[in-house]
Amino acid sequence: MRVLVPIDGSECSKSAIDYIKERPWHKDDAFLLVHVVEPIPVDIGIAYIPGAYTPDDGAAFTQSEALLKVVVGDLSAVLSNTIDTKVIAGPAKAEIVDLATEWKADLIIMGSHGRKGFNRLLLGSVTEDVMKSSPCSVTIVKSVHCAKAE
Repeated sequence: MRVLVPIDGSECSKSAIDYIKERPWHKDDAFLLVHVVEPIPVDIGIAYIPGAYTPDDGAAFTQSEALLKVVVGDLSAVLSNTIDTKVIAGPAKAEIVDLATEWKADLIIMGSHGRKGFNRLLLGSVTEDVMKSSPCSVTIVKSVHCAKAE
């Protein structure tokens, strides 16, 4: 089984990792941990450019790689499976679904922030959109800590 795991560094992502550590896996199951660096709109004074990246792109990618390295270490302490990582840039919803299709994932495991009301309307739900558009099954791990944080 090929398992794609989007990681954003939140408590919700940690809940998804804890779920993976507790579940039994076959020795040939493979994991791909992905972090999506989302574009930040840039205002250059005379124009507003949505989807542009800020000048510190390198720092964002370096931080993402460091985050994934920590998570791989955490998982490797429990699992002996193949664990790869990837940092990609773009809108998280589309990039996760595209990567799942390209990598031929059998399952996506991701945490949910559990946003409701105005926060959900304002910030949207990456998890819900991935679930609706995914080419494979999606396991959503909810955490009490995430719901309280919102």
